[in-house]
Amino acid sequence: MILLKTIAKKVHGHLIGKGDIPISGISSIKEAKKGDITFLTHSSFRKYIKDCKASAIIFGEDIDSNDIKDKNLITVKNPALAYVEVANIFNKPRKKKKGVSQLTFVSKNAKVADGVFISPYVYIDNGAVIEKGVTIYPFTYIGENTFIGEETTIYPHVTIYDRVKIGKRVIIHGGAVLGSDGFGYVWDGKRHIKIPQLGIVEIEDDVEIGANTTIDRASLGKTLIKKGTKIDNLVMVAHNVSIGENSVIVSQVGIAGSATIGNNVILAGKVGVRDHVVIGDNVKAAGGTGITKDVPKDSLISGTPHMPHKDWAKLQVYLKKLPRLFEKMKKIEAKLHLEVKND
Repeated sequence: MILLKTIAKKVHGHLIGKGDIPISGISSIKEAKKGDITFLTHSSFRKYIKDCKASAIIFGEDIDSNDIKDKNLITVKNPALAYVEVANIFNKPRKKKKGVSQLTFVSKNAKVADGVFISPYVYIDNGAVIEKGVTIYPFTYIGENTFIGEETTIYPHVTIYDRVKIGKRVIIHGGAVLGSDGFGYVWDGKRHIKIPQLGIVEIEDDVEIGANTTIDRASLGKTLIKKGTKIDNLVMVAHNVSIGENSVIVSQVGIAGSATIGNNVILAGKVGVRDHVVIGDNVKAAGGTGITKDVPKDSLISGTPHMPHKDWAKLQVYLKKLPRLFEKMKKIEAKLHLEVKND
């Protein structure tokens, strides 16, 4: 339990109402009860305020609070960031365990630091290095000469092939596969000949990789995910791809081989990226975008093949008008045909 005025100070917000109100939990605006704090992240949720039973509401400075009566309020510049800070107050993570299970296989040539937690049914192969503070959950495979940095967490059923390098504080969710062969073949006239995939995968610090995401090893060199990047579930990253710092790759994105993605890029759900393209820093691609050629930095794009979002929005207006335009053209054609016939 924490006082509302303490929360206001924590999120650098402006308190309107009673600061001595105790807050015991956090909840959504529709489900909140007395003792909870909730969030108004968008003006469209104002309709729920009247019946909201929360003891306090946090909302952005862009939302007018003058007509919100009899509520304890905190105004902040960034409601989403304030939510994270408050959620961390009430988040009670499991106590970190230590030790290596007797049901884990650790090669004699592997190096496992003190202070790790390795669950039953983990397999750690020759030459692997596991740094201090690492947590590995059951049914995970760690390949030869793999390096896993400090405080990294690997959830169940993760497969990490040989020679993968993983930095500090990385989170890898269940079912992810890192370092599988890149998809490369040569046709010799009769059959597809597999191209040896001799490179590696490198994951830098503070990266998060979602469940059932796959990141292929490079054919030569490395497939690289730079620090701070967050990858959602069900993403495919092909061989020799490079993704810059602090980028966000949303579910069902597919990135073809040797594509280069800059820093602070956002690829929304189901974006497809062609091989060898270069996407500049700060690019934002809307859901379902098909990226077929290089994209300049700071671009906002949509559509397939991709185009500036403003152009795509105009096309959507035109598409809606096509049925009426088609009917109109049919009438004009019929009229012209009749006039020609009468002549």
